[in-house]
Amino acid sequence: MSMEPLVTVILPTHNHAPFIAHAIESVLMQQTSYPFDILLHDDASTDGTADICRQYAAKYPEKITLIAQTVNQYTIDRRIQSHILIPRVKAKYTAILDGDDFWVDPLKLQRQLDYLESHPNCTLCIGAANLVDVKDRVIGRVAPYAESRIVDPADMIRGGGGFTATNTILMPTQLLKDLPKFADYIEAEDIPFQLLGALKGYAWYDAETLIAYRLTVPGSWSTRQYASSMETRIKTSRDIIALNEGYDEFSGGKYHDAFTEAIHYQEFLILCYRHKLREAMKPPYRMFYDRLSTNRKIRLRCEKYFPRLTARVVAAIRSYRSKRL
Repeated sequence: MSMEPLVTVILPTHNHAPFIAHAIESVLMQQTSYPFDILLHDDASTDGTADICRQYAAKYPEKITLIAQTVNQYTIDRRIQSHILIPRVKAKYTAILDGDDFWVDPLKLQRQLDYLESHPNCTLCIGAANLVDVKDRVIGRVAPYAESRIVDPADMIRGGGGFTATNTILMPTQLLKDLPKFADYIEAEDIPFQLLGALKGYAWYDAETLIAYRLTVPGSWSTRQYASSMETRIKTSRDIIALNEGYDEFSGGKYHDAFTEAIHYQEFLILCYRHKLREAMKPPYRMFYDRLSTNRKIRLRCEKYFPRLTARVVAAIRSYRSKRL
């Protein structure tokens, strides 16, 4: 009789045919003394991803459970992890991996599980990540600290969703099932997960590179957000503001200054989206403007005074870069 898994890896995917096998294999390669399984969710893909998922589920029936949707759920409820996958998880811990990303360390799960099992007050494990392109070439890195250490919640609050790569996460399943209601304010589920884990107990950061986060994948949340309309971006920032306000109250104001700064940053972004640069350069937003690169400052002014020309130039640059990948 097989042992019950200690951890379930939720693996949502949609139209990731070039990448999904790599993602699944990176989980299967994990060397652990603990049993684990995979909850694989295909959201009605149209590019052959579903067929690849079925092949893996058939090959590893004791390891992989496949949910193959025939109707795209993202168009109905965008919180697929929180509302569809996590409620089905029975394991003590949950790990997350998107279908276009992959783990690079075969001991990723083992080290994180060892830490969580020996530190019951820890409620979140994260780690460093490489940023890669569609050909797996490393083009950047997400590493908030140089060494392994306990995370300062204020750092995570100020860092927002960019503080760590979501696919490094391992945390108690029950915590994910008990997400505060205000977590539904935002489409991007990683920010509520990270903040809850850091605030409920504490978060542990592993300085080893655990995963590869793929950029410029067509249809990914970050790609959609980058190409979205001004009003969509403004809504996202407002949602993040509401989320930060909720977590500020949730934490009893302990990190009020950090949450206030995170809220001011989103307000700064809204001013930039609306081309109100004069206001964006005044307190309390000036520090965010000063952190921008020279190129970004130039682009903001071009978008304000030459919006159509700037849009055409940016589109041409994106097209050129995509053809080179």
